[in-house]
Amino acid sequence: MSFFDPITLERFARFRRHRTGWWSLLTLLTFSFLALLGPLLVGNRPLILKVDGVTRFPVFAGFISGRELGLAIEGEPNYRLLAEELKANGRGWLILPSVPFAPGEVCEVMPTVTRDAAGRWNDPRGPIAEGRIFTLNADGSRRQNWTIVDGQPHGDARLFADGVGVARAKFVDGKVAQRVPATDRTDWEPKGALRTQVPSPCPPGLDGHWLGTDESGHDIVARLFGGFRLLLISALIYLPCAYGIGLMLGATMGYFGGWFDMVSQRAMEIWSNIPFLYAIIFLASLLEPSLAVLVLILVAFSWIGLAQQLRASAYQVSARDYVTASRALGAGHARIIWRHILPNCTTIILTTLPFSLHGLVFSLSALDYLGFGLPPTEPSWGELLHQAKENWAAWWILGPTLTCLVGTMVMINSIGEALQDAFDVRRSQQ
Repeated sequence: MSFFDPITLERFARFRRHRTGWWSLLTLLTFSFLALLGPLLVGNRPLILKVDGVTRFPVFAGFISGRELGLAIEGEPNYRLLAEELKANGRGWLILPSVPFAPGEVCEVMPTVTRDAAGRWNDPRGPIAEGRIFTLNADGSRRQNWTIVDGQPHGDARLFADGVGVARAKFVDGKVAQRVPATDRTDWEPKGALRTQVPSPCPPGLDGHWLGTDESGHDIVARLFGGFRLLLISALIYLPCAYGIGLMLGATMGYFGGWFDMVSQRAMEIWSNIPFLYAIIFLASLLEPSLAVLVLILVAFSWIGLAQQLRASAYQVSARDYVTASRALGAGHARIIWRHILPNCTTIILTTLPFSLHGLVFSLSALDYLGFGLPPTEPSWGELLHQAKENWAAWWILGPTLTCLVGTMVMINSIGEALQDAFDVRRSQQ
């Protein structure tokens, strides 16, 4: 079969005439290409970092110790804070991805605070009723800390050394009432790049989080992006495995028939009667959950329908004259199945592909929602839906997640309908 023969070109033209399916395909292909870029678009490591005249590429190099960058820390710095420090002291610059948060990163939402004309400290939501404001080191640890009540410093002011905070002053209604030690004459008024901490789930727009954070502190945009990447990787594992089993078994059942077909059908009936959800729960309790294990479990229960459809189509094709002629000319069974049976079952293969992908997306999301899927540390749309159920007030979790999930499934179904129109002339004319 040639991809440029008149029949194939006409099918492609009918597919393109289905506008919803055509644009859905282009949209999914675009998102898939962006997902392959991964950390270049969504991640917490810079694309380019230049410090003290030395250029590095952390997104490719991986972990870089703070000591190598002239910081007093052994661990990896918080590059978002490092960008501000480099800009302030003129030591260099860096370029972060468009979304500077990793899908698995737990973020502390720390927006900048400002002081109004009345002298009260405000975060982006308004005056701070009760909380703390602080300055930060490049690794994200706190350097100084003030307790705020009704927008004014009221309580202790602390200086942090080696992660331990030591009270150095006491405030009453915004004024220094006590110094520790009493001879300390340091100006303890809050100044510099001051921040406060907002508990998660955090609403959109704070500290660079376009769609806010979930209850664990993960950025919603990064989480949605990571969830789509997981679905893409799952499809790359699931579809070849499920179709490899279903196509070969269905084609051989329809081609050979007889006792092989009968035994295979009885075995498929027995296997299909195993409760899918109970099997998942049982296997999840025995095996450590991972993406590969979960997808292979789905494959084990998903090939049966495809094999049954291929069996019916292969049974019809195997009765054609050209198959009989090939057998008479001495062609082997494997050659006949590969060169004659499967190519003439292309319609079944292509038209069922989008709906198999639809089932994969639904199954993975449902299992994660019920708690039988991936670990909570992995980005998943189903896990976000579960969080939304527990936090109805956090609309920024439910809205974007539901939009992505429903939108993806609608586009996949539209592609499937377009393929059915392309391969079925009567359906297309109707």
